[in-house]
Amino acid sequence: MDQNNENETVIGLLPLDLPHLSQGALRMLAADPGVDPVLLKEILVLGKEDPDTVRCLIRNPALPDSAFEKVMEDLNEELRQEVAFRGKSLALYEEGSLPSTERAKKQRGVKGADGKKSMQARIQQLTMGDKLAYALKGPKEARTILVRDPNREIALTVVKNPKITEGEVELFAASTNVCEDVHREIGKNREWCKKYTILRALVFNPKTPVGISLEKLPYIKEKDLQFLCKSKNVPNAISGGAKRLLAQKRKKH
Repeated sequence: MDQNNENETVIGLLPLDLPHLSQGALRMLAADPGVDPVLLKEILVLGKEDPDTVRCLIRNPALPDSAFEKVMEDLNEELRQEVAFRGKSLALYEEGSLPSTERAKKQRGVKGADGKKSMQARIQQLTMGDKLAYALKGPKEARTILVRDPNREIALTVVKNPKITEGEVELFAASTNVCEDVHREIGKNREWCKKYTILRALVFNPKTPVGISLEKLPYIKEKDLQFLCKSKNVPNAISGGAKRLLAQKRKKH
């Protein structure tokens, strides 16, 4: 099978591990009219105690009527007022102003003149739900693209991908093109931070949250602390912290 065709097939078939997604990711999916109605029913079960998730589902015209009726049974007065909005959304949905799952699938199937699409092009045409699925289950090439996605939930889901390697984590830790939440997540992972190159990449990266870098600073080798003291690429708090640590080390000697 052609590699490009295989990748496109995988994108469409990847399952979403809903119980392991954050509440924010569930809300995002709940609001996306391109998400498969079967998934919306599962999201209803998982997020029924979260008012914001329920609100997103109510406003989503793709939610099956049977599931909508189930939601209605337990709605409080505030959420019942959202039902009127659903009526307007449903009309737009039926007119074709909002993307249905089938329309989204057709859009993803469009190919260029050469019959092939780059991974970047395929990912750009994915629905939010498919992006989350690909971030969690997709291959290395997809992870490299999706970790830079402007949506923090998608970027963070990449870091939870079970196939992610330490080499990738090191690259993400050193990257200035990913959101700070990715750096924060890497910094919280003790196993990853046992690898010195990952630890060093975080501290040397000016985009890493200062609190994370300061926490890791005591584990940085002396020669690297010397470099940080003189570096103009890191925040003053980091270069200043490096100077203090060096002074303490020299006093002990």
